[in-house]
Amino acid sequence: MIYVHEVHEVLGGKMHDFGEAVRTVWRPLVEERAEARLLWYWELAHGTSASYQAVTLTAVRDWGTWGNLVARRASDARWRDWDRLSWTLRRETTAKVLLPAQWSELQEVDLASPPAPPAGPPAIYLHDTGWPFPGRLEDYVAALGSVFYPQTKGSRMLTIVGCLVTAPGTGRHHEALILQRLDDWSRFAELLRVGEQSGQRGG
Repeated sequence: MIYVHEVHEVLGGKMHDFGEAVRTVWRPLVEERAEARLLWYWELAHGTSASYQAVTLTAVRDWGTWGNLVARRASDARWRDWDRLSWTLRRETTAKVLLPAQWSELQEVDLASPPAPPAGPPAIYLHDTGWPFPGRLEDYVAALGSVFYPQTKGSRMLTIVGCLVTAPGTGRHHEALILQRLDDWSRFAELLRVGEQSGQRGG
């Protein structure tokens, strides 16, 4: 399974309209054959990065399916309608294809089963992107799985949802993305305020 990660630079004042268009127009198109699924749609919190950005993460069955989706974009009038609509709401989009790390809990998605309804209100997620030294990508990802991941187990502050690396030829080579859900905002906010105080500091 592959994962398509897209960062959408939305026009000012159009975030709501863009989110609705993704939900009501784009998502039905990409999911209609049960070969792909929009897993998440996020809006970046103001003050944390560039304003008016949305991020989507879509699971796609395999590379062949991704090729078919790209071909349908060129041949299906509904996809062309989506393109025309989307460019009235955003000014740019940047995409890359990601593959799950060996230890990542996010590996496969059952595309044949209907998506589970939301368990509660929308959560806050961290996109923690790391760029290891050249030639050390595998070591870096392995260390995330053997050192960082166990430290987060049972913390009740955050949950690592998955670790993904950029597929060759689709973006920066030395890049890994850790997707984390914040389970306790107050504790995380305190961590931001005081910093890491344990023996890990400086390690």
